[in-house]
Amino acid sequence: MFERFAKDARLAVVSAQEEARSLGHGRIGAAHLVLGLLAEDRGPAARALAEHGADLAALRDTVRRTAADGAAGAGAASRPRRGLFGRLARGAGHIPFTRPAKRSLEESLRVALDRGDTAISGGHVLLGVLRAGDPGALRALTDAGVAPADLRGTTERLLGEAA
Repeated sequence: MFERFAKDARLAVVSAQEEARSLGHGRIGAAHLVLGLLAEDRGPAARALAEHGADLAALRDTVRRTAADGAAGAGAASRPRRGLFGRLARGAGHIPFTRPAKRSLEESLRVALDRGDTAISGGHVLLGVLRAGDPGALRALTDAGVAPADLRGTTERLLGEAA
């Protein structure tokens, strides 16, 4: 599936991993995917999030709180890996995806196929997150003042313009 990812989607997934690591989360949740899309600041997903007033710092704070509450996806806030002498192991190893994040990525493929698109862009990933309906990701968006239904419409419009 990842061979179909366009550059912006690949960068967003890498950014999601970096966001999870920087927040001390042991797993990449669907909300981290949204952070990764916003952090990349390019493509239809980032433009749609920006149009709806999504702010990276505010969204990051919301994800930190929802992960602490257990709503960012099962296991998102599990303990990070520790290195020698108890220090956090920077860049140490792969951070796995939570089940909701995996489902979001699978849905992004379905969105692309439904639209007849050959590549999966960041816009498809965002629509995949919205379609998967992970409560943690939706709560993070809502708490940041972004209405998921409106975001879906804007993202679909911007994907259509990009085609």
